[in-house]
Amino acid sequence: MTRPTTPYVAPLDTVGTDDVATAGGKGTNLGELVRAGLPVPSGFVVTTTAYEAFVDTQAIHEAIDRLDSLEGTNTEALTDVASELRSLLRERAFATDVEEAVDEALEIAGRTAGGTYAVRSSATAEDLPSASFAGQHDSSLGVAPEDVLGRVRDCMVSLFTDRAVAYRVRTGISHADVSMAVVVQEMVDADAAGVLFTADPDSGNRTVATVDASFGLGEAVVASEVTPDHARVDKRTGEIIDYAVGEKEFATRPSRGGTSDTERVELSAEQRRGRVLSESQLRTLVDLGSRIEALFDAPQDIEWAVSDGGFQIVQSRPITSLFPLPDPMPADDRLHVYLSLGHMQAMSEAMPPLVQDFWKTWMSGVISQFGFGPFWPTPVVTAGSRIYIDLTPALRVERLRDPLLGVIGAVSEPAATGLRELIDRRPEAFEREGLSLSSLPVVAGTTRRVGGLAVAVAPAFAAGALDAFQGPPTVEDLDETWGAFAESFVPDGVTAANSPGERARAVFTFGDIESFMVAAYPRAMPLYLAFGIDTWMNRAFTDAPETVNKVGRGFERDVVTRINLGLGDIADVAREHPAVAESLQNGASLEAIAAVEGGEEFEAAFEAFLEDFGHRATSELDLSRPRWREDPATLLGTVRANLANEDAGEHRERVRELAVEAERAADELEARADHGLLGPVRRRVARKLVETYRNTIYSREYPKHYAAEGFAIWREALLDSGRHLASEGVLDRPEDVWFLRKEELFAALDGDPIEADIEARRREVAFYDTLDEPPLLTSEGETPRGAIDRTDVPDGALLGTGVSTGVVEGPARVVHDPTEATVEGGEILVAPSADPGWTPLFLNAAGMVVEVGGRVSHGALVAREYGLPAVVSVPNATEKIKTGQRIRIDGSRGIVEILDDERDD
Repeated sequence: MTRPTTPYVAPLDTVGTDDVATAGGKGTNLGELVRAGLPVPSGFVVTTTAYEAFVDTQAIHEAIDRLDSLEGTNTEALTDVASELRSLLRERAFATDVEEAVDEALEIAGRTAGGTYAVRSSATAEDLPSASFAGQHDSSLGVAPEDVLGRVRDCMVSLFTDRAVAYRVRTGISHADVSMAVVVQEMVDADAAGVLFTADPDSGNRTVATVDASFGLGEAVVASEVTPDHARVDKRTGEIIDYAVGEKEFATRPSRGGTSDTERVELSAEQRRGRVLSESQLRTLVDLGSRIEALFDAPQDIEWAVSDGGFQIVQSRPITSLFPLPDPMPADDRLHVYLSLGHMQAMSEAMPPLVQDFWKTWMSGVISQFGFGPFWPTPVVTAGSRIYIDLTPALRVERLRDPLLGVIGAVSEPAATGLRELIDRRPEAFEREGLSLSSLPVVAGTTRRVGGLAVAVAPAFAAGALDAFQGPPTVEDLDETWGAFAESFVPDGVTAANSPGERARAVFTFGDIESFMVAAYPRAMPLYLAFGIDTWMNRAFTDAPETVNKVGRGFERDVVTRINLGLGDIADVAREHPAVAESLQNGASLEAIAAVEGGEEFEAAFEAFLEDFGHRATSELDLSRPRWREDPATLLGTVRANLANEDAGEHRERVRELAVEAERAADELEARADHGLLGPVRRRVARKLVETYRNTIYSREYPKHYAAEGFAIWREALLDSGRHLASEGVLDRPEDVWFLRKEELFAALDGDPIEADIEARRREVAFYDTLDEPPLLTSEGETPRGAIDRTDVPDGALLGTGVSTGVVEGPARVVHDPTEATVEGGEILVAPSADPGWTPLFLNAAGMVVEVGGRVSHGALVAREYGLPAVVSVPNATEKIKTGQRIRIDGSRGIVEILDDERDD
């Protein structure tokens, strides 16, 4: 066959994965399919060279540059410039040599045969593993040969549709860096068509393929214009899990005349009720999909058509919405279930490689010292730049299953429900394997190790329990006690005046678990006792949940309260000095504020606060995140909001009011316990338990507070190694150290060259950060999330877990990064997570809605402490709710209502 000899056109069988820059994502994928011998309609690509010639005017380039210079939040300006660009492009004609190249390609393809063509966009940022751009650009079906060139131009113009521009802004792709190629293929006059996903896009399960099918062209399925047949197939066995016949009202066919390329043809009642694909066809299609998935080494979203009894593949792109599989995968070829460390700490953000390696090393070391290694070979894995813990060994022990589900339920109610449904659906996956004679010595060794640890920590355990009944410790006692605990788990080598290499290696060294537990249990035991009393109160007083919540409020010694009181005190200092208040309200830095009248006093108060709390941070499990002392912008924003929304001393008065309410609540619980013959006894027991609870529960945040001191020390040691490598010219910036793997860091500190692509890893982490982190993940990719059951739910309401009682209505404030936003008085905070770094934003909030978390998460504890209605585990809350919308949250029932139309102030 004659081939075009021009840079403007390339036959499909001449392009592949190395040609994205000239053929775009869709074109290169189709080229790979053709090369692999898969059934693809013949055709060619109008290359990006033709596009570059098409847009090569000063006015167009200037407009693209203006588009790139705009902030992503300036949607009005983005829309205006995109519209201007489309107008400029529609006025353009292709150069003569481009027109001739397309005409020649059509002649070679058999233009005179009277067929029609499919013309589809193929942008250089389209159909890639990290960005699909599905539906963002133009495509045309049933195009007559004489109209092909015009449709090619439409595709190129569609690079600047409002939706395509918005998608690039959201994914961080420069408008100047993307080009458009266009795929032209012979049109398939399909008897049936649809979409095949080689992994279930709803559950994430990689072993299940899903198929949507309808009669005629696939356009109606892709555009959701009809209800197609829907099937799920087990890829391993070919079993058809289910097949639901859809109400296929019409078929889309190539037009037999008129002005449109396609037309709708009404289907008979028999066709509507009939199956589109037979079981044999379904299995053939899924097998074809498995071949394509293997070719690209990734799950695929495939558009297919059936013509004359055979399948044709018209498009294949990666499924970009799937959360990645655990790494490493289990070696026993059985189903494994993993729990997110981030969800346990109400933190859902992705972490860079070195931080992942730190937590994997640290947690695996702890588990190994317990002696569980033989039964728990890979306790910690990564997925989507997050850390996951393998729960499978515990889930296979039936007596541990319910307690573990209870723990998971406290972290995430939907996750616990989903896991129980998974266990009920696949009980064989959780059957415990029998012990062999060869494993008995291993079991005996583990038993001795665990028993020895139990004996060693028993005195500390008992001492801690007794301390809980001795009265409330002072802040100084708590600081001294937990400060010593923090020192116990930071190896001496991290803080010693060693070389950067020695300090970095020491960060990844965990001390003796027995010493750690002996140090921890006397301090932690009162908290365990407090949590036990909390459980008792909630069971004993089921009709008074708000009273139970009030008992745990009003503690000036609580860490969160100390943080908020400290920030309020700083705002009071600013009130005393008008120049400071003015500078603060104008957004001045701490250094600039210090230079005005009264600024030195303000700076001194601020530095005193940082002395106590400067080691805290947002998402502080991520060691790469700056601590407050390094970047105090968040704190200054909170002080600024306090200045605007409160009067002097109001923050302390609020805590005093909460303390008075707590005393009243304690009296009420005692009175409720006093009934029946044993009423006086029950009353005394209730009084002692409530008193003990109030003497201990306020120390709940001290372990994390002082663990964060360790995090700050570890961060500084690793960042110091980054500074050293940057000074040696090995890294471009000290912060690049976070994108090395542990062994790469050690090798670099020993003088070996770094071969890692730092920027590629940075982009990978940024992409994974856009994916919602599931609380649970299986080795098959499934993300078990059960539906939360509620009754009498208003239409359109969002459901979650109510963690702090009460109902509040107000404007929403959606915050993704607490370092860049504040919450005004009366606003309801809507956030992706709520770890301790978010604490300053809680001060002015009227309520909270959080995408992750459970009853024991940090945000839940703070909400109950401050009496803020709160709902957590609300999926996609930050997308469904817009800043400025009025919402109503019911923290008792776990319901969030959106009361007015979409806003985003």
